[in-house]
Amino acid sequence: MGDINAGLNMNVFLLAGITLVVCVILHFIYKTIFGSKQKETSENATESNLDAPTEEAISETTAPEYKASGKSKKRAPWKGKTEFSHPWLLKNLKGHPGTVLLVDFSANGKFMAATCDESVTTTADTGSIAERRPRIKNRERKSAPPARPPSPQSIFMEELAAALQSHLLSPKRMWELGYPVEIEPNSTKAVMYINPPPQRKLFMSWDVNAPEFVPGSQNDSGRGSLGSTPPRSDSDEEADEVEHLCVRCDKVFHMTRDGEYLKQDFCSYHWGRVVERRYSCCGKSVGSTGCTLGRFHVWSGTKPGMNGPIDGFVRARLPRGGVYALDTEMCYTTAGLELASVAVVAANGRLVYKTHVKPSSPILCYNTRFSGIRPRDLERATKTLRDVQNDLLGFVGTDTILLGHALENDLRVLKLLHNAVVDTCAMYPHARGFPMRRSLRALSEEFLGRNIQRSSAGHSALEDARTVMDLVLLKVNEERAFRERLPISNEMHLLQPYDPLVNAA
Repeated sequence: MGDINAGLNMNVFLLAGITLVVCVILHFIYKTIFGSKQKETSENATESNLDAPTEEAISETTAPEYKASGKSKKRAPWKGKTEFSHPWLLKNLKGHPGTVLLVDFSANGKFMAATCDESVTTTADTGSIAERRPRIKNRERKSAPPARPPSPQSIFMEELAAALQSHLLSPKRMWELGYPVEIEPNSTKAVMYINPPPQRKLFMSWDVNAPEFVPGSQNDSGRGSLGSTPPRSDSDEEADEVEHLCVRCDKVFHMTRDGEYLKQDFCSYHWGRVVERRYSCCGKSVGSTGCTLGRFHVWSGTKPGMNGPIDGFVRARLPRGGVYALDTEMCYTTAGLELASVAVVAANGRLVYKTHVKPSSPILCYNTRFSGIRPRDLERATKTLRDVQNDLLGFVGTDTILLGHALENDLRVLKLLHNAVVDTCAMYPHARGFPMRRSLRALSEEFLGRNIQRSSAGHSALEDARTVMDLVLLKVNEERAFRERLPISNEMHLLQPYDPLVNAA
């Protein structure tokens, strides 16, 4: 019985050992057969992955190529440290956070593509995409910057403009001084009234055979009672001719409407002023033969009395502010005095605008002794009157204050209509009253202690404009200092503009 039990136990252990051996053999066979197939499958998958890079690799490959063609921002660098699989790839693969599986270059050899470990790339791409995502700019409209405090220059301009309001010429005063005035709103035509100049008292012999002078008749040549001309017939009135008075020798000459002289005659005149019944140019007495000879008689372009309507005038339409001093130089043409040079300065004396202008009519006399204009100046001039008008209206507005000495002559040749004007002839009136005027040179010597217009080369428009500005500033400063010393109750009379007509009466 004992032997039987021992045999049974032995059989059990033997069966268990055989079963274990069989299981090991089967497992080995299974691993050998199915393991090789799985390895082949994984190798095939790896080869396919190597041949076709992932979308991340494609995006990394194409992105630099796209950015190279245009101007874009640089890619944000990786913040964390990254370990690379090969030290040779340290400088070229800074953007890869995981282990590098493959590196290759593009067809042009400029860009490099790489694939990383899938597990690591998945986690790293999330952060990289977040970092590479362009930041959305704040599209909210920024609040306007705070207003800057007014500069000392702007404060000075405002104070100067306010101080000059009492010196602005009224429309009635402008008409009396001969300023051009428009005949209707938004019109390019203007009219002007020219006061006849005071006649010199000369010793003349009387002609007993001369016809009786009747004011307003055909015998009146515009010179008053000095001399007479025979009455013009109907045929003369119908002829295409115009009668002018020479502004240098006071002789009458005739021209056609096209500017041609009907009779060539030389002009003998004195260019100097009369001082104590003698001319300052040659010292000869009044009434003597002229010391200077000109080829042509010339006229100013206007006649005593009503002139116009004259076309071609312009006017500012928008307010621009500012205070400017203006002066022009003119030359004699067949159409009278025309613009040859213009200069504009600001309140601080800074030059704002200056140019030479080519007259539209043939030039008869450059008037170099007074204008400073020479033939070479106008030969190089390219500006026309229309160009100068456009330039001036670029900074002269309806409220801009223009300063000048006998400014009506400047506005007349500029063909500019303007209402806000200050004239130093009215600001510094003559002791004898209107229509007498003090010259700019005399005002500069007396009030500024400055000698101007002394050069033999002629006047300078820039120098005259700065002198006008200094005279106006001097008057404003004197009035301010005087106003500060007076009681408040006595300040009102300073605000009234000076009117030579009223004061002379």
